Amino acid sequence: MNWYSMLDFFLGKPVYEKRTVSYGKKRFKVEVADSVRKRMKGLMGRAGLPRDGGMLFIFGAQGRYGFWMAGMKFSIDIIWLDKEGTVVHIARNAAPCTSMIGCKTVMPGKDAIYVLELGAGTAKKLGIKVGSRFSL
Repeated sequence: MNWYSMLDFFLGKPVYEKRTVSYGKKRFKVEVADSVRKRMKGLMGRAGLPRDGGMLFIFGAQGRYGFWMAGMKFSIDIIWLDKEGTVVHIARNAAPCTSMIGCKTVMPGKDAIYVLELGAGTAKKLGIKVGSRFSL
């Protein structure tokens, strides 16, 4: 049993609110990680994401929130957004760590209040770049 499975065993699996996030005409059905527990768990241990799925991390204030790929089983695009939903940084095709030792944290270059995780390659496929805007 790994450590994130142990957390679920002792604390119960977090229940995520569902929300729709839009980029132009493209809609994503995302799970909302709006507590420390939900943000810690994130997408760890999952086999993958639905094609139009994702996870939206909501923080209480603007800041530079780092993400790492420990416990992940698939690559993702990590998109940092400001309070207006404007993209301020993107980590494309962030790959899972092979070990927690040496697992690097991906940091944005600017402050954000939201972080959106989508399937790897989604940002490139849809032409999402710094300055693009999402409707939250």
